[in-house]
Amino acid sequence: IDENVPVDAPGVDDSTIRVGGVASTTNPIGGKEGESFEGVHAYFEFMNSQGGVYGRDLELVAEEDDNTGFENTQDIQSLLTQDLFAVLPVATLDFSGAELLVDANMPTFGWNINEEYALGDNLFGIRGYLCFTCAQPLLPWLARETGSTTIGVLAYDVPQSATCAEGIQASFDTYPTAEVGFLDASLPYGIPDLSAQVRDMKAAGVDMIATCMDFNGAITVQQEARRQELDAIQYMPNAYDYDFLEENGDLFEGSYVLTQFVPFEAEDPPPSMDTYLEWIDEVGGTVGELSLSGWIAADMFVTGRRATGPEFSQQGVIDGLNQLTDYNAEGLIPPLDWTVEHTGDSGRACSALSIIEDGAFVPQFGEPGAPFICFDTEAAELPEEPEVSA
Repeated sequence: IDENVPVDAPGVDDSTIRVGGVASTTNPIGGKEGESFEGVHAYFEFMNSQGGVYGRDLELVAEEDDNTGFENTQDIQSLLTQDLFAVLPVATLDFSGAELLVDANMPTFGWNINEEYALGDNLFGIRGYLCFTCAQPLLPWLARETGSTTIGVLAYDVPQSATCAEGIQASFDTYPTAEVGFLDASLPYGIPDLSAQVRDMKAAGVDMIATCMDFNGAITVQQEARRQELDAIQYMPNAYDYDFLEENGDLFEGSYVLTQFVPFEAEDPPPSMDTYLEWIDEVGGTVGELSLSGWIAADMFVTGRRATGPEFSQQGVIDGLNQLTDYNAEGLIPPLDWTVEHTGDSGRACSALSIIEDGAFVPQFGEPGAPFICFDTEAAELPEEPEVSA
C-alpha cells in the first residue's frame, strides 16, 4: 500500500523526505569519495520514478565536502543544524564526527572504512562491522592458494592504516599459511621513495606484498619492486578502480584486488546491478566502488524507511533496519545481520577477489551468480575450500 499519511519528523513534508551527506570530495590522496553522492542521486531518481516511498519523493539537499579528509566534525555539525531526516552518504577518510551523529540519534548510512561506525546503533556502514586488528581468514587462505610463503606488509603511520597492518600480522599468527617476513607501519603519507623497504623485502624473500595504503603508495612500491626485480604479487584491499586499472594495469599484472560487493565483471550478477548501472548512467555518474557505495547507502535507508510503514520516524527507521538479519542490498553485498553488526561480526566473513589480467579485473574463486567466498571467522583452522555464496 503506497499510502501517504501525515508525519511530524525533521526533514519531512507532505511530498518529500530530505537528507544530506558528507564526503571527502576533495582530499589529499586523490580519493573519489565524492562519487558517493552520485550513487545516492541515482538511487533516489530510480525510486522517485516509481512514485517515491509511501508517496514521498527522496531528495539529497546537502552535500558537505570534508576537503581535508580528516576533519569532518564541522561538516556533520552543519548537517545537524539543517532540516534533514537522515545523513547519507558518509564517505570520509576519517569519521571524527561520528559521536555527534550518535548523540543526535540521527539515522546515518555510509561507506564505512572507519571503526567509529560501531559507536551507535544508528550508524549503518555498507560493510557491516569492522575490526582492523582482528584476525581474518581471507589473506592467509589466498597466500596458501597462490603458493606464497613470505608476506611483506606496508602501512602508513596513521591509526586506520597501521591497525590494518596489525590485523594482517594477527591473521597470519592465527592461520600460519605463510610468514610475515617484513612489516613497516611507519610510512608517512606521500612517501616518494620505498627503495629501502623493497630492498629489505627482497632480502627476506617476500613473494606477496599486502598494503594498507592508497593508490599512490601501492604504485610507488610496485614500481620499486619492478626496478629491483622483486618477484612478488600484491594483495590490494583498496584498488578496484577503472582509472587506476587503465593507467597501471601492466604494472600490477597478477595482483589481487578485494571487493566487498559484487564485482561489475561478475558472471550472472543480481538484477539490482543492472538497475544501478542504468540509473548511474541516467544521472551522468561514474561506475565505481564509491558511487555504488552511495547507491547501497540509499538502499539501506529506504529499506529501513519501508520497514516502518506509512507512519514513520527517525527512530522507527533505525529500529526497522536493526531487526533485519540478512540485508544484502538486493544481492549487491554479502548479507548483513543488523542485530549484531554494530558490535561484532556475525561469525561469517564474505568478500570477492579479482585478479588483474591483461588490463582487466577478472573475478576469481566464485561461481556464476555466487561471486563471494565466505569463511567461518570462529574456526580454528582454514577450510580446504571456502564456501561460495551469492
